[in-house]
Amino acid sequence: MLKLIFWPVLVPTVLFSMGLGAIVPIQILATIRLGASPALASSLVAVAGVFALLCTVPVGGTIDRVGDKRAMTYATTSAAVSFLLSALILIFPSPWALGLYVLAYLARVPSQVAWGLARQSVLAETVAESDRGKAMTALGGAQRAGSLAGPLVSSLLLLWLPLWSVFLFALTAVVLATLCLQLRRLNSAFGSATQAAQSARSEESTELAVRWKAVWCAGLAVVALSLCRVTQPIVVALWGLHIGWSDAQIALAIALGSALEMVLMVPGGYLKDRVGRSAVLALCLSFFGAGFIVPPLATSHSGFIVGLILMAIGNGFGAGINMTIGADLSPSTGRARFLSKWAMFSQAAVVAGPLAISGTLLVFSLPTACTLIGGLGLTGAVWALASQPITKLPTGTRMVGND
Repeated sequence: MLKLIFWPVLVPTVLFSMGLGAIVPIQILATIRLGASPALASSLVAVAGVFALLCTVPVGGTIDRVGDKRAMTYATTSAAVSFLLSALILIFPSPWALGLYVLAYLARVPSQVAWGLARQSVLAETVAESDRGKAMTALGGAQRAGSLAGPLVSSLLLLWLPLWSVFLFALTAVVLATLCLQLRRLNSAFGSATQAAQSARSEESTELAVRWKAVWCAGLAVVALSLCRVTQPIVVALWGLHIGWSDAQIALAIALGSALEMVLMVPGGYLKDRVGRSAVLALCLSFFGAGFIVPPLATSHSGFIVGLILMAIGNGFGAGINMTIGADLSPSTGRARFLSKWAMFSQAAVVAGPLAISGTLLVFSLPTACTLIGGLGLTGAVWALASQPITKLPTGTRMVGND
């Protein structure tokens, strides 16, 4: 299974994520260098999140029309153009530089959305259900590996080169990803998962094929998971400062947590296929919820460390669970369109999570915010198990029987 998807999906995913990850630390810096205020530069991140939310469904429909692999090629090419434009803007500044940079920044959003949806769709089409958990976990691992390597490369480049060099590195990475998608022998071996949706069925008939009650039940648990994930780095940073940790200590703790997550991805992928999706989702949410609740209960440094470990364990075991469940619930036709709607659950949480933290801190305190998020995680775990009769997600027993 991994041999089948290694070159056509995993390698391009590492490269694409590396390119995007490389510019994450310098996007705000570049905006400020071009004349934006810190407040305006920060708001650009929120605007990009809202834009991603708005364009997800239209992008999913487009993928169904043009096909998964072609959509990934379009996405990488579009991102490459955006990186090139950003580099040129920084090399040759002009009175319109800030406006052009903002346009290039926002132009990358549909590319990221298209890439994410198309790669999930192509895996769902080609990988057997009994291996789907491992495949989606490998995909999530490839993305995280690229996202970790990208900032490291950008930090090394900035030791000797100016800011625009990072955009040129990102350009190189996504061009290589595009080349991997175009290799002839890989295309013939992997095939085109969906050619213009591979069906004459209408969108209405596709809608009828979806078990929407199951989608909403599973989606509520995914919202809880996404809220935990998006607020984790915020809470870790704030709590670290709250107990007097230095910036270096907080950064090191986050890095070690990420390393633990990477180690736990492999057993997590195995558990998805052997124990079942709902059980792993509940396990992930339970660890996550406990990780948020422990620091307010044990206010010492050791309590914070235990909380970090629990959150890392939960996130590691749950790597790829969102994509796996989305693939399980998706119809055989119009898959990308469905996955675009499924992605709305997690993307809404990405937008709402930081706002919820800010609102809670304004009215209450940081320990209260941690406890509320932790309680949400534990509630999501109970819901994931209780809704299994409705979602009917694949279980270990059923998948063992399919082997």
